[in-house]
Amino acid sequence: MGERFEWVNDSSRGEWLRAVESEPWGSLCSIVPGGFPAYARVFHPAERDRPHATGTWHGVNEATLHNHADQFDSLLETQRTSWEHVAASFGTTMHAEAQYARLVRRNPGRTDGVVAPDGWRYNDPLEGSLDIASLSLTAGVLGRHTTTPKNGIAAIWEGWGGLLTSSGFSSWGFGAKGSSIRNFFGQGRKGSGILPRDIAAGPRFGLHADAGRSYILFEAGACDFIDKQWPSVAPWAHNGSWDQTPSLLWPDDHAWVLATEIDHNFTLIAGSTAMVSELKQTPGLEVHAIDSGSNLTWDGDMVNDGFNTVERKTQ
Repeated sequence: MGERFEWVNDSSRGEWLRAVESEPWGSLCSIVPGGFPAYARVFHPAERDRPHATGTWHGVNEATLHNHADQFDSLLETQRTSWEHVAASFGTTMHAEAQYARLVRRNPGRTDGVVAPDGWRYNDPLEGSLDIASLSLTAGVLGRHTTTPKNGIAAIWEGWGGLLTSSGFSSWGFGAKGSSIRNFFGQGRKGSGILPRDIAAGPRFGLHADAGRSYILFEAGACDFIDKQWPSVAPWAHNGSWDQTPSLLWPDDHAWVLATEIDHNFTLIAGSTAMVSELKQTPGLEVHAIDSGSNLTWDGDMVNDGFNTVERKTQ
């Protein structure tokens, strides 16, 4: 096979996944193929914070804290946390089919920055990308459950801003004297993004392509993602300012497949029962085994709780 993260212009490498297109869009088996012995749902971590001084956001005027912008971060206790802790804060129930919005008693699109009864403020988990630390831990497990841990495919959704053209991506930082520096990419021709023109104009692998799911393929094995420095050499990464993880990842022996759908705040993995069991037991990951027929849509089981809705476990 090719070199690490080398562009693959042979879209047939993904044809083995074509069966997902016969499943209802949005179902678990429309994201990862059916027929595997076991399935795992990896929940992307949430971020939470609260003021050190009070231990709660209740009764605190955030504008007052912002008056001390030079030390704002030091005024807050921040944590990366699990959906289990989110549920505990809001008095809801975590389970394999949980929806984040329900856990925080909100409607979709209204969940970022919501304050729990216990005073923690929660920021949304990443959508469409697994954080680097979680991918490292996951890759370590996946590499032990394939005969080709160094060889496979990483598929990157072509629609991420700044990837094919210079549109849709911005970066910012601070100059030597503390002045803000912003760089907004405007509209650009194909090939003006971070990927070279031949890749930008090259063939795509499409799954549910009518839904805009077309991917650029690169050589990659599970082992390539154990080292957290992989974005420094991945051609699709924005030099540390945006470390997009693969939308799809699979080994050459097709022992498993990992999928992070662009609109999901979780990652699905299909593979062996032993692999799912090991993922569930890996410290630092929040993983539930999930049935291939599980409901992952907003129309799942719910009970009314006045203005909001409360997640409960499907019987």
